[in-house]
Amino acid sequence: TRMDPTNNLWAGIVMFVAGLFGVCSNGLAIFTVYKCRHLHNSFGFLCLSHCAANFGVCFTFAAWCAPTTIWQNAVLTSTVEGKRVGQINFLFWNATVYSHLSISINRFICITFPLKAKRVFTPRIIGVFFCVPWAIALCHITPYFWVNDCFVFYEPTTWVWTFTEGPCVLYISTYFDFYTSMTVFVLMTTFDLSTALKLRLMNNKNASLTGSREMHAKRKMETRFFIQAICQSSTFGFEILCFYVICTFAHTQWEIFFSTSFAWVACHATDGLIMCLFHSGRLCENVKRNSLAPTTTSVISE
Repeated sequence: TRMDPTNNLWAGIVMFVAGLFGVCSNGLAIFTVYKCRHLHNSFGFLCLSHCAANFGVCFTFAAWCAPTTIWQNAVLTSTVEGKRVGQINFLFWNATVYSHLSISINRFICITFPLKAKRVFTPRIIGVFFCVPWAIALCHITPYFWVNDCFVFYEPTTWVWTFTEGPCVLYISTYFDFYTSMTVFVLMTTFDLSTALKLRLMNNKNASLTGSREMHAKRKMETRFFIQAICQSSTFGFEILCFYVICTFAHTQWEIFFSTSFAWVACHATDGLIMCLFHSGRLCENVKRNSLAPTTTSVISE
């Protein structure tokens, strides 16, 4: 059943607002990595990659899904251009998935092997961790270059992303989408639980030991990074839960929309917000310091 214009309008507005919020939150998160020196490390650069992919997903929803939903331009979305938008959106989506795993591995190494981590994460290795998620994401969207046989596009009449019919759907939606997402989530959870256990053991062991202030500060920062990663992993877990569990109980179009399309863009928008919340204090300090620096110089020169 086709929705009336009022419902289409509200669905488009919801997607636009969520997408715009995600563009702003992830854009600010990218700016935070650039401005904050404590993020000029392996963790910060991996977060930069992750937020860039989040930005792409949110921009797609705000600039493509929302307008086509409001105007109900189904012809436009099923053209080659519409299929290319779907291909690019799934590139960003898969990049976020594997970026989550890269961040989990990074936290595991930095906290489990703190003395070796600096030697492990050389600029070259950081580059590998940065590029590999995007390379795998490119592999995921390779079948979509056959636009007439294998593609995914946004369907404005149903407010969801749709795979083409045929054998391609079985392989892509099952093996390239479901199995890989679940595998990455299991690996992430394994690394995160191992890291949490290591942190617990370290805290118990070091409770009665003393150390330098610098050592305690570094351990506190690494722990804070891990908590941030856990919060972002939780949004990914919720997204997977919506895609493969909650949406199966949805019956109305609005229920399907909120458990699929909206959950998709909202989780990526929340990712950027989490990044900003964890580092907003440092960002404000840096911005304030930079704004005061010229004034201080001018006073001294006078």
